[in-house]
Amino acid sequence: MTVLARPAVTTDQLEASGSAPRRMGYDRVLFAVVIILMALGIVLVYSASIVSAQQNFGEAQHYLKRQSIYAVLTLTVMGVFMNVHYMFWARVAKWVLGAAILGLIMVLIPGLSTVAKGAARWISLGPIRIQPSEVVKLAWLIFLAFFVALRKGNLHNFRESWTVPLVCMSVIGVLLMAQPDFGSTVICAGMMVLTLWVGGARWLHMGFLMCTGAGLAVLAVLAEPYRMKRIMAFLDSSQDQLNVSYHIRQALISFGSGSWQGLGLGESRQKLFYLPEAHTDFVFSILGEELGFIGVVVVVGLYLIFFWRGMLAARRSKTLFGAVLAFALTAEIGFQALTNMAVTMALLPTKGLTLPFISFGGSSMVTLGLAVGILLNVSRNQSTPMAFRQLFDARKPTPRDKGKGWAL
Repeated sequence: MTVLARPAVTTDQLEASGSAPRRMGYDRVLFAVVIILMALGIVLVYSASIVSAQQNFGEAQHYLKRQSIYAVLTLTVMGVFMNVHYMFWARVAKWVLGAAILGLIMVLIPGLSTVAKGAARWISLGPIRIQPSEVVKLAWLIFLAFFVALRKGNLHNFRESWTVPLVCMSVIGVLLMAQPDFGSTVICAGMMVLTLWVGGARWLHMGFLMCTGAGLAVLAVLAEPYRMKRIMAFLDSSQDQLNVSYHIRQALISFGSGSWQGLGLGESRQKLFYLPEAHTDFVFSILGEELGFIGVVVVVGLYLIFFWRGMLAARRSKTLFGAVLAFALTAEIGFQALTNMAVTMALLPTKGLTLPFISFGGSSMVTLGLAVGILLNVSRNQSTPMAFRQLFDARKPTPRDKGKGWAL
C-alpha cells in the first residue's frame, strides 16, 4: 500500500548510501564486556537463588543450570548474527516486526500463554517459555532504524515522520498493556521518540507527543491501583512497609549491608527470603550487598564501556541504517540497565525490568545476545564517520517530491 508521497528507495540504495567500507574485526572490547557481565550474572544468580532453589525445587543449582544454558544459547546466537551482515535486517524489518506483533497476540490466547503474578507474558512451548515483549522491543528498534533510513531528510514533516510509527506503536501498546506490561510499553514509546528525533524529527512534534504520552501514562497509573501504590511507595517508602514498600526497603538494606567492600560472594543475608525476586529484578541489590560499593562501581563502569563502544560502532557505520540501528540498540540496553539500577536504589518507582546480561531470564538474555550480535556486525563494517553525521544533517528540510511514492 502506498502511504506517503516520497521517491522510491530500496534497501540496496540504503546499503550504497555510505562511504567505502573498511572490513574490520569485530569490537573485541564490546564482546569482552558482554562476556564479563554474563559470567558475573551466572555467579550472582547462583548466589542469590541458592536458598530459594533448594526450597522450591529441592536442588540448589536449579537456576545456575538454567542460567548457564541461557548463556550458552546467547553466545551461540551472538556468534551467528555477528557474522550476518546487518543490512539483512533492513530487508526483513517489516516481517520481523509483524512476527513480533503476532507473538504479542498469541500470548493473549488462553492455553498458549502462561500467567504469573496476574500477567500473561509468556508463550509456553513444552519446557520452553518465550516472552514476546522482549522480542518486540528488538523488532521495533530494527523497524524504526529502517524507517528513519528510508525517510532521511524528510522527518521534519509531522505526517511523513510520525503517521506510520504512531499507528504501529498504538497496536504494540494496546497488546502490551493487555498483558499487562507497562514497562515495555514505556520503553517502546520512548525509543520511538528518541530514534525519530535522532533521525531528524522536529522538537515541536516531539514535545507535543511527549506531553501526550505523559498524559496517557498518568491515566494508565490511575487506572490500576497497584501502580498508584508503587508511586506512593516511591514518594514515601515508610508507607505500607510490609506490602508495596517491602521490595524497596529490603533492597536498600542490601546496599547498606554491603558498605564499601561487601560481605563477600555468597554471604548475602537478604537472599534468605527477605528480598523477593533476588535473582531477577533485584539482583543488583545482591551485587551491592556481596561486592559492596566497589562492585557496584565496576559494574556501572562495564555498562558505560558498553555504551561507549556501541555508540562508537554507530559513529563508524558505513550506512545510515547501521548508524541508527547501532544507536537505538545501544541506547535501549543502556536505558534498561540504568532503569533497573535506579529502581533497586529507590531512585525510580518499582518496575519489573531485568538487569541486562546479569538477571536471570532466558528470553531477555537471548534477545540481548541477538542485539549484541547485530552491534558487533556493525562494528565489523566501518568507514569514515560520515553516516553518523547524516543523523544531524537529516534535520535540514528537503523539497517535497509529490510525483512518486514508495510502499511501506
